Amino acid sequence: MIGKTRPREKCVGCGYCCIQNPCSFCKSMYPDTVARGEICPLLEWNGERYMCKLITTPGKQGDYYRMMLLVGKGCRAYLNPWRKDVRKRNAGNSGVTS
Repeated sequence: MIGKTRPREKCVGCGYCCIQNPCSFCKSMYPDTVARGEICPLLEWNGERYMCKLITTPGKQGDYYRMMLLVGKGCRAYLNPWRKDVRKRNAGNSGVTS
């Protein structure tokens, strides 16, 4: 039986989506970084949560990034284990604090 679609939950800034599966902007701007398995240079830890520098871009360019990255649409990986453990991380699957 196919289950009902679960409503999206608010983004907590855990970094899971961006670290585990970098967006197309990161892949095109920093292909070597992605190839090495490093965290996107645009993903910034502010001491409490991760924030993408692209979505803080002002004006129409920022509007475009926010639209394409679905900012405000909620978490698409709400079952990920990092949601309840928001902290600075290394790249890859380790989840170890850097």
